This record gives sequence, structure tokens and C-alpha cells, in this order.
Amino acid sequence: MNFDLLEKYSHEWKRSRDSRLEKKIIDIICKTNNNFNFPISEDCTISNGKVGFIYKNNKTFPNFFEFLSYITKHPIPIEVNNCHFGPGEIVVIKDNKEDALGDLIQSTHEIVNEVKTKVKE
Repeated sequence: MNFDLLEKYSHEWKRSRDSRLEKKIIDIICKTNNNFNFPISEDCTISNGKVGFIYKNNKTFPNFFEFLSYITKHPIPIEVNNCHFGPGEIVVIKDNKEDALGDLIQSTHEIVNEVKTKVKE
């Protein structure tokens, strides 16, 4: 999954609101099937029942999250179950990394399913 490309397309979409570009981004998200994963770093921060993940290479994806927010109608940070997805990090309300990763995978799948549902409407 090339998040740099998604960020680039989302930036272009934000400026133009081009429906063809919107469809292209949605197609990239939806055609990954169960392979859509946020590019998180191996390291995480655990504190007070929360696990924080940052994106690889300290990247941020503000335009992509604006696009996701627009499509799913969720405000940023996008909250799905106990996961809070933001442009700079993902915070999961769990006590350990393993459980947090499991919830992160499940919540990511739910976001993809929401995008697929919006496309069908």
C-alpha cells in the first residue's frame, strides 16, 4: 500500500474535488481487499491504558485523513471502536501492543468496509 501516493492524490482531490480522482482513491482503498494497512512503525508508546502508534518514517497523512473523513463522515480523529486514527498517529485504548494490533487490524477493516458501503450508496 503506497500511502505517499494516497496522500498525493488526496491533496490533489482536496484542491480540485475532482470526482474521477475521488473514485481513483476509493478504488485503491477498496481493491486492496484485506491488505489495506496503515504504515505504522514497529515501535509504540504504551501509557495509561493506551497504545500509540506513529507512522513509518514519522510521516503524516493530513490530506488522506481529510479524504477519509469526507467519505466516511467521521470527524478527525476517525474513531472506530477503541481506535482513534489521526494524520500523525493512531491511538488504541488497550493495555498492550498485541491486543492493540489486533484491534487496529479489525478497525482498519471496518474503515475499508465503510468506504465500500459509501461507494454503493
